[in-house]
Amino acid sequence: MEDPLSPLPTPYGEDSGFGARNERALSRMIARRDAGRRFWVWLSSIRTTSEIRLTLPAMATVSCAVLLVGWEYSSIELSIGLFTAISILYIPTNMASWFSSMVARDRLSLTVEGHKSKGSYPGSERIISTLRDRGIRERLRLASAILGVASLYALMRLNPGAVLAPSLMAAGAFFGTVCILNSLKLEGSIPMRSNNFTLLSLHAPTLHDSILKSVFTDSMKAHLDPETSDLWDEWLDSLEFSVRTGQTPNSAVERTLQAIHWEQRGIIDQNRMISEVKSVFKITATDALFDPSQKFNASSLSKLLAHTRAWEPGLFRLIDRLHDSVSGIQGEDLDSWRLDLDLPPRCSEGQGELFVMIHNHTETLKTFELDIIVAKGEPAHQSLRISAPATPHPLTIKDEKIDKVTKLMRMLDNAVVLWIGIAWPDSESGPHPVQVTLKGESGETLSSMVVQTSLTTGVNPESAAVRMTEAAEAVRRIAIPLSDRQN
Repeated sequence: MEDPLSPLPTPYGEDSGFGARNERALSRMIARRDAGRRFWVWLSSIRTTSEIRLTLPAMATVSCAVLLVGWEYSSIELSIGLFTAISILYIPTNMASWFSSMVARDRLSLTVEGHKSKGSYPGSERIISTLRDRGIRERLRLASAILGVASLYALMRLNPGAVLAPSLMAAGAFFGTVCILNSLKLEGSIPMRSNNFTLLSLHAPTLHDSILKSVFTDSMKAHLDPETSDLWDEWLDSLEFSVRTGQTPNSAVERTLQAIHWEQRGIIDQNRMISEVKSVFKITATDALFDPSQKFNASSLSKLLAHTRAWEPGLFRLIDRLHDSVSGIQGEDLDSWRLDLDLPPRCSEGQGELFVMIHNHTETLKTFELDIIVAKGEPAHQSLRISAPATPHPLTIKDEKIDKVTKLMRMLDNAVVLWIGIAWPDSESGPHPVQVTLKGESGETLSSMVVQTSLTTGVNPESAAVRMTEAAEAVRRIAIPLSDRQN
């Protein structure tokens, strides 16, 4: 006889299979959506189709204008054919946009097998909003193409007369123009092409630390989308017992990223890069790092590094100048401090990113003060007080076993690197100077530099929109077969 006090059955309880079956069904639906996204994005990205989607609306608009002026060689059938072709070509991009929006919501919002909600991560809402806006533009240009067909078909079949006919022709030209304007916005880049880092091309960094303790690792982490950032943290945690004595997962990954960067720049060869990786990772972890089946391997790290470089060219200009300084150090004096900074030559939307690199060559830990004065900026003056570890000057290192690359890595490890956002009012434009002054513990000036940037309202080569597009292109361009480089 059953216990009358036994609890009632709960279809969603832990012992019930209903919840598990429902979750598996939801996971299969997510997988189907992702498969649909991959297919339609591939179909939309076939070579030359993007150029055709830009060219045909212009041809259709011109053909409508020719009809309007009454040229004897004009053809309404040609205009209808062009708009029909445009409508067909817009179907894959609309489907790709629709599936991409659903997949992004799945990856950022759902909590099922292999997924956890990332709605609170910085940038999640922006990704969803970007895809939503893109979907609206896709539907608008498809509707415009269809309306263009309808207006010209009505002109051909209904014989509207001398009064209405010009209006229908003008309507066709208007709808063609709408297609052109939306295509110029949409065809610059088709998002979510990558299967490894699906949301990366849609993410723009919003929050970051002002002090980059590990230059490559911290800057790369700041540019990862919420999904990849979460996987990155899990990967770092998994490396706790995979690094050699004296290393931490963060320091080992930092050295690996440095080696990959120097190899990409041609400063070291492939064998030296692999040797640097082996010096910080154990054998099994090194094998995994060159395994193409792993999420984070040497090849994917190269792509993420290229993505970061496209977003923050100023930071990598600092690193390149540090290399040039170490390479030509023979003719330099033994200065106690080294100050270098980078600011884009043009800043759009009243915003800029200032990178500062400081080296303390005094052989002891020092506290310094950094004053940043931005002409007519918001704020106009910033003062930071920071401790700088001692960094041996390259000229003082006499060990013959230590080459220039090792000296470079040591200097980068001990550098104080600052990533500081600066801003101006919207009313400001034209050239504006920025002064950075390095002061000692007693307030004495140790070094000072002035750089100038020009404030622009339009799109420039280092604006956020351009850098986002270039970062997405950089990830697709770089394809280094590192998996077969292992000794």
